[in-house]
Formats: sequence, structure tokens, C-alpha cells
Amino acid sequence: MESTKPYLIRAIYDWCVDAGYTPYIIADVNHTVTVPRTNVKSNEIVLNISPSSVAKLVISNELITFSARFSGVNEAVIVPIESIKSIYAAENNEGLHFKVKQNLSTNKDDIKELSGANKLKKSHLRLVK
Repeated sequence: MESTKPYLIRAIYDWCVDAGYTPYIIADVNHTVTVPRTNVKSNEIVLNISPSSVAKLVISNELITFSARFSGVNEAVIVPIESIKSIYAAENNEGLHFKVKQNLSTNKDDIKELSGANKLKKSHLRLVK
């Protein structure tokens, strides 16, 4: 049976954006999560996923992927849906909280394969003088 979790995450994200709120996610950080490790505290990371803060956001049934700037450096972020603990609006803390399984079944190779279709590509634009 397919999980309802990715559908609920997309619904709360859409509600936040439509209402003018800032959507945040909290993710459990383990070997399957690709995030800047300097922002990880207590094996968790809080990420602003508002349209003004991220680029190329994809919320699929398996992963949340996007590109964002951390300390001025553009980084690719890949978070498996099963690692998401919460999605909520920063302004009023309304949203959903999920239980995260400690033994995540997805391994690093599966994540690379799943994110292959969502790979963040280098820009094809060049500076012309």
C-alpha cells in the first residue's frame, strides 16, 4: 500500500504557499540524506522550502529535492520522504508531524538512482561580453 505521507506533505506545502506562509520541513539526518552537514543539529535539519528560498523544488513520492544557497554556496539537497519529521508554516507553526522509522530501508545507492531523474544540472547560460 502506498504511503499518504508525500501527498500530505505536498498538501501542506501548497496550503503554506497559497496562504502566504513560509513552509519549513524538519528532517532526520542519516546516511540517506544529502544536506550541508554544518546546519545539522542533533541529527536533524530545519529547511525553508519556500519558492523564494529554493530552486528546482520537486516533492515526489520518494524524495524532496531542491537547490538552495547555504552561506553563499549553492548546494543540492536530497531528502527521502521517509526522513521527513514535520512540515509546517513558520508564521503560526501549523502543519503536520510524522513518526520517522529509525531503521530506514532506503540506502545511498537507491537515493542516487531515485534522484537521477531530478539531478540538478549546471546552468547552460554563459556570460557574453
